[in-house]
Amino acid sequence: MVGKYQPVAGGVVKRGRLRVLHQLARSGGTLINRLLLTQARSAILSEVHPDGFATLDALVQAHHWFGLLQADDMAELAARNAVPYAEAIALIARKAAKARRPLILRDWSHLDFMPFDMGIAPSMTSRQVAVLSSGFDLLRVASVRHPLDHWLSLAAMLTAEGRPPGRAELEQFLDGALGFARMALETGFVRYEAIIADPATGMGDLCDRLQIGFNAGALAGWAGRIDVSTGAVPGRAGLAAEIETLPRRPAPPHLLHFLSRDRRYGEITGLLGYD
Repeated sequence: MVGKYQPVAGGVVKRGRLRVLHQLARSGGTLINRLLLTQARSAILSEVHPDGFATLDALVQAHHWFGLLQADDMAELAARNAVPYAEAIALIARKAAKARRPLILRDWSHLDFMPFDMGIAPSMTSRQVAVLSSGFDLLRVASVRHPLDHWLSLAAMLTAEGRPPGRAELEQFLDGALGFARMALETGFVRYEAIIADPATGMGDLCDRLQIGFNAGALAGWAGRIDVSTGAVPGRAGLAAEIETLPRRPAPPHLLHFLSRDRRYGEITGLLGYD
């Protein structure tokens, strides 16, 4: 068992606080991640999940990006062949606490709510929370994007990958986006559009929710933070060097007609405060 347990109310023992930022793919998370990396020496494990990861696993990120794990740590872990996810996160959290760096898990929530073509059924609940809540006091927040822009961006990505989405994918998106919106209402959330419109105010709000110090002046260094972000992968929006509000992709009239009559779409926009 890794880490020192401390007793808390009710006789349950936990390892301390762990910050979790829930995000769906193509909702602006990579830009938010790069902005967040400028604050309070944050160590952000990007797009990680108990059932997989988008680009690099949590242990590799902790070692190569933040130096929280040393070569001997990695050798010891490799000798074990497999390390349970909760144990890996506990080890990284202990190292981050020793280095006095706020640790944030950028949750790959896509696996929970809309795992297109991944061979798994959406759980519609956070597996991150299910796996880690018994060992940590979780401080959670979500970031969201307008559902129409979110879908158009996601559809463009799937099309570029050679798997253009159809009605089934749109249905899965709406189901997943609604489940995520309901969770975001419980955890509290920030809107991607608010951060784009006013990075200092938007990121100040996010840092307050994550209970880490905020320095508006430090945001100026965000463009250089591609070395420790999945946005460094070629073709990802994370390579952008400017923050700008992009015009909405053209939406087919039949899509707009369908969404205007869909109960889920109306509930998503209502829950998240979009017109």
